[in-house]
Amino acid sequence: MKNSISAQGSQETVSVTEKMYRVWGWIVLVWALYRYFFKLPEWADEFIFKPMVFALPVIWYVRTREKRGLSSVGLTGKNLFTSIYIGLGFGFVFAIEGLFANAIKYGKIEIMPIAAFQEYGLGMLLLLSAATAFSEELLSRGFVFTRLIEGKKSLIYAAAISTLMFVVLHVPILAFSSKLTGVVLLMFFVTDFVLGFANALLLYNTGSLIAPILVHVFWNMTVALYL
Repeated sequence: MKNSISAQGSQETVSVTEKMYRVWGWIVLVWALYRYFFKLPEWADEFIFKPMVFALPVIWYVRTREKRGLSSVGLTGKNLFTSIYIGLGFGFVFAIEGLFANAIKYGKIEIMPIAAFQEYGLGMLLLLSAATAFSEELLSRGFVFTRLIEGKKSLIYAAAISTLMFVVLHVPILAFSSKLTGVVLLMFFVTDFVLGFANALLLYNTGSLIAPILVHVFWNMTVALYL
């Protein structure tokens, strides 16, 4: 984030980055164990356990250990309307990309919503997508990306590494509960990387998680409705 990331001395920034890796590592470990041992309804995953495992530890760490404001992880109303417009625009692009993936998977565009759509309906599915987007963006972009760019001072490095870590975050669900295979699985990883990298750039340029969250919601809904 151009104007919101403060410069720090080399020893301090290295420490910030190393501590971020430790926090992220514990979060991924706990999430992987949860995914392996528990098969709870999707609403429990997204509304209860993912915020508990992803969001709360980040907020607690930033406020109590780093003693910084939540604006340091992109939780701010800065550039609100610009962020909304950008988020909606990029979200639409990802939705179109999902249609192409759908056509490749089925040989034509075919709407086959996931079971959660049949169970919860469109409104609840949208809330589930928003909850997922908030938790994952707070961790992967708000916390991981910002701390990497503080420590390394390189936008491309921070965006790439934080995106790889974002992809790793999805390995537990792919390993234990996803039915994606073959070309569609490959496209999932590629799109996940593109999504993560684009959202890192959006956070950097807007200083807010609003645009990344909106883009993420669009992609979640795309996967849910026709992938």
